[in-house]
Amino acid sequence: MQTFWDRVILLLNSPTVVELSTMLDVKRSTLSSWIHTDRRPPLHVAMKITELTGVTLEWLENGNNWESMASEEAAENIAQYKKLVMAQIEELDQQQLEVIQSLLYYFKNQTPKKDS
Repeated sequence: MQTFWDRVILLLNSPTVVELSTMLDVKRSTLSSWIHTDRRPPLHVAMKITELTGVTLEWLENGNNWESMASEEAAENIAQYKKLVMAQIEELDQQQLEVIQSLLYYFKNQTPKKDS
């Protein structure tokens, strides 16, 4: 089973700890400690990882096991994710909101509907 850091290293094309510490702007010794103990980084570092990789925090945390989580746990994570998204929306200006509205409309109308 892949760890959080296995996924990060794989997504960033297997950089060395020195290269990864430079990419994430953290001390090499700190990063090495996080990797060897499979400790999660502070949120600002995790967000930097999502920016560099293009994946979500949930994917970094769970990898391909996201769908296999218990439905109660998945629902809790979705609620937390919605809170995060809403907080980010609150910070947008009018033009950014219009872009988001267009994207939401697109995704709502392009996503295949699940059978209920």
